[in-house]
Amino acid sequence: MSVRFFLAAFLWFSPGVIAQAEGMTFKSVSNGGNCYHGCAWTVAEGEITAETPVKFTEFVEKGEAWPIMFNSTGGNVPAAMELARLIRDAGIETMVGTSAPYYDNWYEPKEGGICTDACAIAFLGGTQRLAGLKTFNYEFAGQLSFDRLNGAEILDSIAETNLTGEDRLQEQVEIGLFVNFLLEMGVSPEVYAKIAALAPGAKFEPSDQEARDLRIVTTADTDHPWRLDQLASGLMARTGERGEIDGLWAFCYKESFLLARTFSKANDAGEPCSDDFCFPDDDISEVFEGAKLKVGDKLFPIGHAQTLRDMFDGTKVFVSAVVPRQALESLPSATKVTMSPAADSRAMNAKATIFEWEWGSEFDPRIIDLALKNCISG
Repeated sequence: MSVRFFLAAFLWFSPGVIAQAEGMTFKSVSNGGNCYHGCAWTVAEGEITAETPVKFTEFVEKGEAWPIMFNSTGGNVPAAMELARLIRDAGIETMVGTSAPYYDNWYEPKEGGICTDACAIAFLGGTQRLAGLKTFNYEFAGQLSFDRLNGAEILDSIAETNLTGEDRLQEQVEIGLFVNFLLEMGVSPEVYAKIAALAPGAKFEPSDQEARDLRIVTTADTDHPWRLDQLASGLMARTGERGEIDGLWAFCYKESFLLARTFSKANDAGEPCSDDFCFPDDDISEVFEGAKLKVGDKLFPIGHAQTLRDMFDGTKVFVSAVVPRQALESLPSATKVTMSPAADSRAMNAKATIFEWEWGSEFDPRIIDLALKNCISG
């Protein structure tokens, strides 16, 4: 990629970059939990400079790179593009957020993370991208925005200036190279048009829907689809393609309505395990006591819960809870299920992730309706 393109890209994207105290730094931190995913992340804060890609390469070579939590107002766009490619090559996820120590060397996420201008370009390198943060049992929104492109003004000036054919071609090549970068990152080239069309001083802050539609963020729309399946003498609604085990089941048994979380992984003791950690029986019984089920933005009481192992369809562990019929009827218009434990503590919140599940979009309510009309009789 040409030096001229890098210089032009810098002019396009960052005529008014907010100065920051130092170049971007990378630091691996943890909340002190013992889990595979969600307990550790990489704090990436400060201005993106020409030296940032080199610093990141050195950081990755130490083997400490976790999902990157960006908190930056931008900097050098060419360096941000290079950083994005390095992040993609390393197979690392990106998010937008901030965190701070809460005890000794342990960190916890905080609200208020931003990733603007050149940072937003680097953010696109993530193999999975979240315009906010989600680690362990924390979830906060973040601010993601792109600066105005001066490229629109450059192109407008072509009609008023006598440029050589080579100049005209170079302008088009520079735009094409950036669009190619977007395609390389799996992002819609419409992002270029959005940025180029901004008024002076304006920024493009994509809504949640725009971010999904333009593939700025990744979505779970097709990861956990819902379908209708047979369960003993009745029917159930369940997430996942055929053959998948991990997910949610919603069904009725005689007069009771149940929501179940299924696991394909278990430890030697037969305890269900997620990517984060395993759930001993004592933890399961404790976390359900007095907890509430949250379906979308609605809360429901949870009744009796039980754990079954080695289910007939190959499911390793099956944790079910009796819930109100309305909880299951609310599933089609929600995209997430969580538990709110009676005791609000880090330990209890960790255990409550046993029921956490999310999917990408609403689904046909007839799936639930049919499941609740065809109960298991015995």
